[in-house]
Amino acid sequence: MENFALIALVENLRPMMEGLLIRRVIQQQDNGFIFQTRSARLPAIKVLMEARNPAIYISETRPPTEAPGLDFLMVLRKHLTSAEIVDFRKPLSERVIEFVFKTVVPSRELETMSLVVELIPNAPNLILLDAERRLVSSWVPLTPQHGMGEYEQYSFPKSGDKLSLDQIMEQEIPELDALASGEDPRAALMSRVAGLGPVFAAEILHRQKKSGHRLTEEIRSLVERVRSASTLAWLYTELPLSHILDQNDLQMLNKAILSPVEMESLQRSHSSRLFANMQEAARFYYDELESRTLLEQAKLPVLRDLRTAGRKLADREKRLLRDQQKYAEAEAQQKTAQMLTASGMKMEQHYESVTVTDYFGDKPRRIEVPLDSSISLRGNVDKMFKLQHKAARGRNLVARRLSEIQNKRSAVDEQVRRLAAIKDWDTWLAVAGKLEKVRTGEVAAPTGPETPRRRFRTVTIEGREILIGRNSRENEEVTFHAAMPDDFWLHVAEYSGSHVVVRNPNRDRDLDESILVKAAQLAAYFSQARNSSKVEVHYTKRKHVAKPKRAKAGLVRLAEFKSVKVEPKSWE
Repeated sequence: MENFALIALVENLRPMMEGLLIRRVIQQQDNGFIFQTRSARLPAIKVLMEARNPAIYISETRPPTEAPGLDFLMVLRKHLTSAEIVDFRKPLSERVIEFVFKTVVPSRELETMSLVVELIPNAPNLILLDAERRLVSSWVPLTPQHGMGEYEQYSFPKSGDKLSLDQIMEQEIPELDALASGEDPRAALMSRVAGLGPVFAAEILHRQKKSGHRLTEEIRSLVERVRSASTLAWLYTELPLSHILDQNDLQMLNKAILSPVEMESLQRSHSSRLFANMQEAARFYYDELESRTLLEQAKLPVLRDLRTAGRKLADREKRLLRDQQKYAEAEAQQKTAQMLTASGMKMEQHYESVTVTDYFGDKPRRIEVPLDSSISLRGNVDKMFKLQHKAARGRNLVARRLSEIQNKRSAVDEQVRRLAAIKDWDTWLAVAGKLEKVRTGEVAAPTGPETPRRRFRTVTIEGREILIGRNSRENEEVTFHAAMPDDFWLHVAEYSGSHVVVRNPNRDRDLDESILVKAAQLAAYFSQARNSSKVEVHYTKRKHVAKPKRAKAGLVRLAEFKSVKVEPKSWE
């Protein structure tokens, strides 16, 4: 997101920021944070510190990926939980946004704190400052461009001797007008004006050439338009957006351009989609980009293993084809042995070579057959017959192995094709648990119907099938193999017990209360809390259940859940 688009987004968000209270800070991925609020109109602020495309926008969407908790996350939670936003500002020429918070920390220096979000490509950062704007903590160390000492106040990264947009808005800059007639006016304009990216620099030059106005006037006009909190926004792509999403072309999606104004310079070269405002455009674009990027990263290890297995199988196939060719050549020894037998030469005599007539071709011809002179002609003939018999056996064995390898390779290629075609998390989560990680070249080809999995303890309540794990291993199977992403998942709180899954083939958003209560009673009954009078049971969708790395069988982590208190009861 270029600086001009960021200006428009900030102006859209400014009326919504006043008085917001931070409820919780969540780490979305290795370089992403979500600041959940207590407001229904603005439920969450998401910050992505992606080096190529850093962003800030309004969203609480969280793709189901695991992220290790960082020390910086703990610092944010300590100081910003229950903090109130009292100011929200952005320097006109900097890709930097600053939040000022009134905290609940009982300390004068920390009663007011600032969170600086630097959305600078290749150097994004989150910086927490105290009331005197001194560094408390940062996501990554500050760069030398800040020019800060250890105990000095925070200052924005220096942009050299460039002109700021504030100067251009307030002063006449005659030297700017001369840049339009230079050899590379866009590069010259970007090198002279701070906060001007390549897309909007090209747009300003295009409008100046079309209107004939001074360059300074065009810059001022565009700045005023993006600061006016426009009610429309455009997303420009080199190919139609529907095609890019259908093909999952992340390279093209990364090149998309967000704009609060209609870009006259892109009308002929780009497709566009119109949104109600910059908030909606940013939320759609960055959530789509984040979800698809993380999904490709999740698929990458499996696809890499499958492709490695495919290459190994291809190498084995080549070796077997070479062996097959050798055996075919060895089988030709039978014809040579027959010609030698019918040649009329003495069978016990030793020869360097023998000339025979070949009657197996289109017409008879004389050929010379080299022989092993250390043994007799009979010995050479017997040797050739033995080689022919051995080649016949070897050829049959190679043919069987070659058929197996080709079947396995076809199975791997089909798996690669199917996995590469997956473009949504629900489909991926539905199949990921059933995939066998292929780390060697041995991949079993499908030889018949799949062996049916052993049934779990099951109950049918009001037409709904309910699966119940009997032990930790079955809990793992029920949750991560049998359950679909939209099935409902239940487990007793604070006690060991069975994982309970309620099938949800229609993808209902909520579970009927009567079924929910009975399923919760089952979860309570098949747990260590069976003899309690009332038990709290957690329930959620299966897609919100994840297995921590290196965790024991049956141990899970919930991204979100609700609770219900019930009396333990068996409905078997």
